[in-house]
Amino acid sequence: MRETVIPVPGTSGLQARLHHADEPRALLVLVHGFGEHSGRYGRTIRFLADRGITVAAYDLRGHGTAPGPRARVDMETHIRDNLAVRDAVLEWARSDEGGGAEALPRLLMGHSMGGLIAGESALRRPWDLKGLVLSSPGLVVGEGTPAPLRALAPVIARLLPFLPVEKLDPREISRVPEYVEDYSSDPLVHHKGVPAVSAGTMLAGGLKLIERSRALRLPTLVLNGSADTITSPTGSRRFAQVAGTDHDPRPEITYREIEGGLHELFNDLCADEAYEALGEWLDARLG
Repeated sequence: MRETVIPVPGTSGLQARLHHADEPRALLVLVHGFGEHSGRYGRTIRFLADRGITVAAYDLRGHGTAPGPRARVDMETHIRDNLAVRDAVLEWARSDEGGGAEALPRLLMGHSMGGLIAGESALRRPWDLKGLVLSSPGLVVGEGTPAPLRALAPVIARLLPFLPVEKLDPREISRVPEYVEDYSSDPLVHHKGVPAVSAGTMLAGGLKLIERSRALRLPTLVLNGSADTITSPTGSRRFAQVAGTDHDPRPEITYREIEGGLHELFNDLCADEAYEALGEWLDARLG
């Protein structure tokens, strides 16, 4: 698969990597989740490219090979970076090198924390997007954390931003042992605790996005596993209920909850079901 690397101005060194479909019918920006990196999305990128979708993926600031303190970045910075990535991809599409890609419909897809980033980015600038895909979006996180600690999270984030407040259990991301082992041994994955600045701003940002989603004007697919303990399906259910309700007609909001699915649906035992849902939605949007 042919690849192109695009520098992203104004982001202190972020780069977007374009994975080209042979006969592209759309251009999609993909946003990974907390602690991981875009290199873990090879299967998803191949699935999309096989369906004529050129994918622009990048490592979030402080993740993977990107610069920045490891995983200690607030959500607002990630959102601004995403808008800059979208600008850089659009600039490439308009260039001679883009070869007419400017005419392709553009999509935005985010997983987990990346879903929170993508959702907020789409709300702020919907006019150049054809649709939005949220995979296990980080809308309600830390449901197993005691309520007093959740309430203090924003305060801790301001006063002690680097304090690790929680650690993800790799066994909660997938029921496929080989994938869990691969995740656990990946040196580019952040295996330490979630810093308070990330946890606090993610918690506040997810709840804010649910309420702000009433203004969403894009067709949206939301996927969540019923057994996801990292980003609870209750957040996705609520989002699907209220998203777009400020508009008449309301944009099409499609919610698929996959029974028994854990956090990484596309790498779980239910992966075929998740990919089928994604493929059907894309074909309906793109023809």
